[in-house]
Amino acid sequence: MSCCCEREMDGKSSPISVSSLATILSFLLLSLQLKWGVRAQMTPPRFDGLVYGETAEFNPENILIEAFFDPVCPDTRDAWPSLKQALHYYGSRLSLIVHPFPLPYHDNAFVTSWALHIVNGLNSSATYPLWESFF
Repeated sequence: MSCCCEREMDGKSSPISVSSLATILSFLLLSLQLKWGVRAQMTPPRFDGLVYGETAEFNPENILIEAFFDPVCPDTRDAWPSLKQALHYYGSRLSLIVHPFPLPYHDNAFVTSWALHIVNGLNSSATYPLWESFF
């Protein structure tokens, strides 16, 4: 029985099994995927969160909440007062960093997220009043 995947070794024919070819091909594809996957998971080159309150530094003894909010999302609007109430209740024991996370199905979400980053860079004390005005 002859196979289309034969190779010559010392004048003798030796078939390469289909499972061996599949294993080699799988290994090559996996190694390429891992190479691309690692590049896709790089840490952002800059900090992208908006720190809530007057503290610009994170205290490791505090509880840190990182929230990923869409600035024009109705669910974010509904969750914001409760989160703000918890921040005021626990005071300095709690820290909040909000990451603007624009969802593609909310109109103007991307533009408002950029506006928050711009305002935060110019005057960080105006960031959250602007955030609340979007609601």
